[in-house]
Amino acid sequence: MANKPGSGPLEEFTKRPLLRVALWCADLAAARRFYEETLGSRLVSQEADLLVFDFFGGRLYVQRDDTGEGFSSATRKPEIGLETGWEDWHRAVDHLNYVGVSYASPPTLRDRGTPQELAHFSIEDPGGNRLGFTSRRE
Repeated sequence: MANKPGSGPLEEFTKRPLLRVALWCADLAAARRFYEETLGSRLVSQEADLLVFDFFGGRLYVQRDDTGEGFSSATRKPEIGLETGWEDWHRAVDHLNYVGVSYASPPTLRDRGTPQELAHFSIEDPGGNRLGFTSRRE
């Protein structure tokens, strides 16, 4: 059943979300060169253990993996999801709490009160695929 024009999930957001993909990499310098120079992505932000790229209209998060485990660790699964507006992220958490969703990683706020303040949670779909939802305070 198709949604009527002007209805559907996007109507719930106050700001259009961006597709978000999170990956792990041991060498962030090499990852930066690859995504900027080879693929032409624009670096949006950089932290000690994280690069964020504008990846052709979406957001690509490349996180440092010093463990050498790559994706073999249960806590280091790749994620796909959304980067949303700040208030939309909080509304999503309220909704998921209301419907009783179990979190793969619970809602957390990092770097409170700083320009890098970040909100994140992830859930898993029935196939065990990680869906992550992130927002930066603007």
